[in-house]
Amino acid sequence: MVDRKSIIVEGKTLEEATKSGLKALDTQIDYVDIEVLEVGKSRFGIFNKNFKVKLTEKTINYEEITNLEAENENGKFEMRMDKDKSNLIIYPPNGLGKTVSIDEIIFELEKNEIKNIDIEKIKSSLKLNKVTSIDIKDLEIKDPIDAKAEVIMSRDNMKVYMKILPPNGGNMITREAIDHILEENHIVYGIDDMRINKMILEKQCNDENIIAEGKEPENGKDGMIKYNFDINIKGKPQITEDGKVDFKEIDIICHVKKGDYLAEKILPTDGIDGMTVTGKELKAKPGKIVHFKKGKNVGESEDGLKLIAEVDGQVKLVNDKVNVLQVYEVNGNVDHATGNIHFAGKVIIRGNVRTGFKIECSEDVEIYGVVEGATIIADGDIILHKGIQGHNTGKLISKKEIICKYMENCYAKANETITADAIMHCKLESNGSIVATGKKGLIVGGEIRARNEVSAKCIGSPMSTVTKLEVGIDPDIKERYESLRKELEELYKNKENVVKAKELLTKISKMTKLPKEKQNMLDKSINTEKHLDQKIESVNMAMMQLQNMLQKLSSGRVNVSSLIYPGVRISIGNSVYYSRDDIVCATITREDGEIKINPYLAK
Repeated sequence: MVDRKSIIVEGKTLEEATKSGLKALDTQIDYVDIEVLEVGKSRFGIFNKNFKVKLTEKTINYEEITNLEAENENGKFEMRMDKDKSNLIIYPPNGLGKTVSIDEIIFELEKNEIKNIDIEKIKSSLKLNKVTSIDIKDLEIKDPIDAKAEVIMSRDNMKVYMKILPPNGGNMITREAIDHILEENHIVYGIDDMRINKMILEKQCNDENIIAEGKEPENGKDGMIKYNFDINIKGKPQITEDGKVDFKEIDIICHVKKGDYLAEKILPTDGIDGMTVTGKELKAKPGKIVHFKKGKNVGESEDGLKLIAEVDGQVKLVNDKVNVLQVYEVNGNVDHATGNIHFAGKVIIRGNVRTGFKIECSEDVEIYGVVEGATIIADGDIILHKGIQGHNTGKLISKKEIICKYMENCYAKANETITADAIMHCKLESNGSIVATGKKGLIVGGEIRARNEVSAKCIGSPMSTVTKLEVGIDPDIKERYESLRKELEELYKNKENVVKAKELLTKISKMTKLPKEKQNMLDKSINTEKHLDQKIESVNMAMMQLQNMLQKLSSGRVNVSSLIYPGVRISIGNSVYYSRDDIVCATITREDGEIKINPYLAK
């Protein structure tokens, strides 16, 4: 026995005190007894009293450990070779010891030239778990049996299982013998040579392994239609160049042009034949053919493998039929649900067009609701069954006609006639005529510009609302002329600044030599002035040409079937007339450079 060491330690917690003691004794917790002498206390997270513990090393009985190790002994064997008799003695293990390996016993026997060993007898002796003595003569099999192989084929002839029956004193089965067995069973396909060789080499007896597998047929893939457009399109907001999300541009229309490929027919495959382990061929089923379902405005390629758009429009899958629709119809409002609409065809809107949204199309636009502060651009007519309340942001731009119930606080431009029942505080431009017709036939406020004619029942208002009419001009030419006029004003301003800088630097240069930097500025000012003079001359010439063209376009007229109020400004060509009194039932024209008020001429 050995004297036990002990130590008394303190800590804020029991764990802390214990760790401190174990470190001092240089031992582990399994080898000490712990006695708590004083329990620590804390209040509000503050330790007022530490834990005090006593750690004492446990008594270690080395004699018991030695006996315990002796009890756990592995099994063993020995061969006693006498003159008259030779024995194999097998000793079982003690305690937790391991049984002696049969391979060790066989190795030793074969080393002593003992052949045809009865392995089963040795295995039986090992299972007895007691000291056993076996006469070595009894271990030699007089009639040795070689290993054999059994093969089992699955019912569908797709798999072959093999099990090697171990030899009894004889030899391991050979590959030639196994090949003979396979041949007898007509097994000719899918043989796993590596698996068979491994079983022989590693003497894998009594284990059942798959040594041959057939090949299942791979049926052909059915034909399919590959669509060149999104058949389940769901609009997504676009990301602008500055990283912002544009919730109005959600792109829910698949646009196509005439001649575009819409869909492709993928032909079915024949499949790949299979085979059983006995060599019987298993036919694969060919895939099924699919057929196109054509809708409106869709044709086929010469080889019949592609669908082609016959017109521009929207491609859409309806009841599995591919259609190219030339009319895009919205049954509700144009808002965040639809986003902006860009369509190569006609657009019909059953509801309203909300402020901030845009419709662009290559044909007519027909809107049954109200257009708010939106933009409508059409290559065809724009037809508003109600009208537009533009809030000074709404725009209608048509390459043909614009027809509305009413127009209010908007901008509109048409290559042909603009027609409405009431036109209030709008800026309108037409290369044809602007007509306020119907029950009201009213034009009040704004700027009305037409190439041929402005016609209405009433123009202006009793409050003398300023209303500007211009006829006998091409709005495009007028717009170009105004643009050049503004450009000319800007050129003159720039020239004035350049001339001031040039004159100042020139004045200084006469008094003293200019620094290089200032001299460069002077040279640059002189060159800039020359360039501006050339530009001013060019713009003046262009304005004169446009002015001559406007002079020739002076055959327009203003027709009013009821009344023109004071406050109306009428321009025909370059002649201007201000209405200061009521003008009743009149046709206003330009003759000999002057504006004349004539009796009303009905169309």
